Amino acid sequence: MKAFLMYVKAFGRFWVALAIAVSATSLAVEPATAGVPSDKLTLGYTTVGAILTPVWIPAEMGIFQKYGLDVDMKFITTGPVVVSALIAGEIGIAAASGEPIVSGILGGADLTIMGFGTTTTPVSLYVIPSITKVEQLKGASVAVSRLTSSGAYILKVGLKRAGLEAIKDVILIQAGGVPESFAVLHAGKVQGAMLSPPTTYKAEALGFRRIWSGLGVEYPSLVYAVRKSFLKDSEAVALRFLQAMAEGVHIFNTDKEAALKVMAKYTKVTDRKVLEDSYTDNSGVHSPTLEPTRSGIANILETMAGTTPKAATAKPEDFIDPRLVKKLEANGFFKKLAGR
Repeated sequence: MKAFLMYVKAFGRFWVALAIAVSATSLAVEPATAGVPSDKLTLGYTTVGAILTPVWIPAEMGIFQKYGLDVDMKFITTGPVVVSALIAGEIGIAAASGEPIVSGILGGADLTIMGFGTTTTPVSLYVIPSITKVEQLKGASVAVSRLTSSGAYILKVGLKRAGLEAIKDVILIQAGGVPESFAVLHAGKVQGAMLSPPTTYKAEALGFRRIWSGLGVEYPSLVYAVRKSFLKDSEAVALRFLQAMAEGVHIFNTDKEAALKVMAKYTKVTDRKVLEDSYTDNSGVHSPTLEPTRSGIANILETMAGTTPKAATAKPEDFIDPRLVKKLEANGFFKKLAGR
């Protein structure tokens, strides 16, 4: 009888352990087991700015490996090129600005956005010292990366709040990028420019004045895009990638020193003050749940409507696939990450 009771107790402990194991694995995808081969994945990213730090953190801190991923990070200079690489299958996932991805989908590319890296952007309007408020820009010229960029959208919002209208009241000059926008401002060819960190600190050092910040204005300046076929065939890989990105955001928000170290490596910035200022400027812009929103896409489409007629009638929900982030949320992954 004693032996039988010991057997029953052991059997009960087995089922309790099994239940705990099942509960743990229900949190979407647990970190990979040691010795298990990792899935290879190529990630393309399009800018070398502080805002990308949560994307670089998983590569530098072993988080990709933790989720069973062997990720090859590739820097691709422009949005259109990364879209082409994504379509061609040269990369599996793109970490890029929302505008070129939306533009590609509008053009017929079989792509979708499975997550937002950011919900806003630290792009700011810098002007010559003689200008002290946005209203004074009437009749002036402002440089933006592209007429359909996040900077252009942020500028239009700022002008509207000041009672001005882009193009009609303020001339927008398409410079090609943030460094180029700063260059034409520095050369005196425009009276203002939309800049992001760390270029903003160069502008301030030379006496240019910030009079409008895009922080708080919804615009996904960083999204995670994939081919629809990739999402269908490699859903588990995509899910684990999103987990790694969410953990990158968590570390960025909770471990400043680790974030600064990674930021310094990729941006090549060694000035501690510039790094800390860049960190501060990018605090609060990243989405902890990565959820792609209809409203974020709607803002991109609004920006593009002036140059791309199809954007005016497009449905925002046709550009996103939130299934995987919703799955992670439903399984408690984000709560578990935040509470650890």
